[in-house]
Amino acid sequence: MLSLTLWLVITGLCLPGIWLMTRYTVSDLAAKPDNHLSERTLGIVVSAQTILVVAIAAAAGIYFAPKVGITDRFLVDLSQGRLAWADLYRQLWAGLAGGIVCALVWMGSYYGFLRPRIDRESVRISESTRHELGLWTRITSGGMTEEVLFRWGLLSFTMWAISLTGTSPAAAFWISIIITGVLFGLAHLPGHFAMGCKKSPILIGTTVLGNLWVSILCGFLLWQYGLIAAILVHILFHVIWYPWDRAAALQSS
Repeated sequence: MLSLTLWLVITGLCLPGIWLMTRYTVSDLAAKPDNHLSERTLGIVVSAQTILVVAIAAAAGIYFAPKVGITDRFLVDLSQGRLAWADLYRQLWAGLAGGIVCALVWMGSYYGFLRPRIDRESVRISESTRHELGLWTRITSGGMTEEVLFRWGLLSFTMWAISLTGTSPAAAFWISIIITGVLFGLAHLPGHFAMGCKKSPILIGTTVLGNLWVSILCGFLLWQYGLIAAILVHILFHVIWYPWDRAAALQSS
């Protein structure tokens, strides 16, 4: 049975990210020569579509997550008017450690190996795009909305579907996190290509592997601790990486 209050809480977590990303998306869409809609109309359409998808993902997670052993005790209790502080502290510590590891491993891989092998124009475009988004959009849209969509909703559903074949819970998780993590990475590619990045194997591989790495860390903490831990990992990933990414974007521009 779906909890309306929990659904509202999880959907509400995504609203700041939806608002900020809609502002960025609308400004880009409005500038296209084939656009015939006002910015106001575009904003309504884009935000409504995103809220609908997020609402579906939130409901899917509430329904399927408990069936595969995923829960967030703090959010569940919060929706029932209670505060599970012990669970929140447990998630915060796990998310803190996971976020630091996630960011440092990625930064070492990106700057030490991957970035020097991507063509300079694609590097400039992708870094400039992230810089234009700003830290708050990356925190709220990336760190919160994406976790509800891809981990809470899609990962929970995929684990449930795979578990129907008789697969063990651990195997169902690892198969699901690879599938959804790759999809998470592929979902970022159209934006890169639309901005003019070169469709090279190294760029595609970097995008997919980078997002798969984030997916594995966030997905594992969702499975073992809860949604808040997964969100914190993703937020810290952006916060820690941001100063270096911003400096690189300013330098390349």
